[in-house]
Amino acid sequence: MSIKKVYISADIEGMEGVVSSHQTSRKGHDFNIARKRLAEDVNAAIQACLDFGAKEIVVCDAHADMENIILEDLHPKAQLISGAMRSSLQMQMIEEGFDAVIIFGHAGAGQSFNGVIDHTYNGRKIYNIRMNGITMNTEAILNAVIAGHYNAPLIAVVGDQALAEEVNSFIPETETIIVKKGLSRFSALSIHPTKARELIYDGVKKALEKTDKIKPFKLTEPITMEIDFKDSNMAEVAALIPGVTRPEPRTISYTGDSKTIFDLQELIIFRLVDRL
Repeated sequence: MSIKKVYISADIEGMEGVVSSHQTSRKGHDFNIARKRLAEDVNAAIQACLDFGAKEIVVCDAHADMENIILEDLHPKAQLISGAMRSSLQMQMIEEGFDAVIIFGHAGAGQSFNGVIDHTYNGRKIYNIRMNGITMNTEAILNAVIAGHYNAPLIAVVGDQALAEEVNSFIPETETIIVKKGLSRFSALSIHPTKARELIYDGVKKALEKTDKIKPFKLTEPITMEIDFKDSNMAEVAALIPGVTRPEPRTISYTGDSKTIFDLQELIIFRLVDRL
């Protein structure tokens, strides 16, 4: 299969060596180490795509304020999306047509035992997200739904063992590249970054070779999205949006077409709830 355009969404929590806010927060002592390591890990995936024949690679900075990857650290043949004021949480521009998607991610909130820094978009606010009645707390899977709507398959994920198991429970064909094993929510057994980049390169190449066997992950429309918040006031505010209902004190629900659901995710999870 010819692969010309590849989309890479890069979050930081799933990387080798990342186990706490020391690495994930801009105020953390080791943040600058982690952000550079993220760029180098992503570069390994980019190089694999280029060697496979890809002509265009777009990297979406998908962590926190979404200004983590330093442009000079990124492979010069890739383009970078950065900045948090956007219309999609972690999949900006995916609608422009891509042959394959690669995600650097982490386990979903409460989805697995020993998922390192497990959360769903906003760990302080979001408890559960359900799509058509199925709990989908893994961001990589929620992002795969968005990509699938635009006919782009999730071919590979990079992260911890919990992420790998969560993704394969939904998309068994997706190549999972495991760079650490969680021992608790804030501890892990990690491989060396040099070894991680070798695994990432080989894993992405393997994924690209079987892309034609991985179908885009699609949900049947109309889609019903339900969000359980940590606190009831969040649901109270979100329910002010026309069409959004509040079946439980901490829960909101909306049924509609895919594009509206994706827009509501951005509006509620980032623009609205993050300010409460």
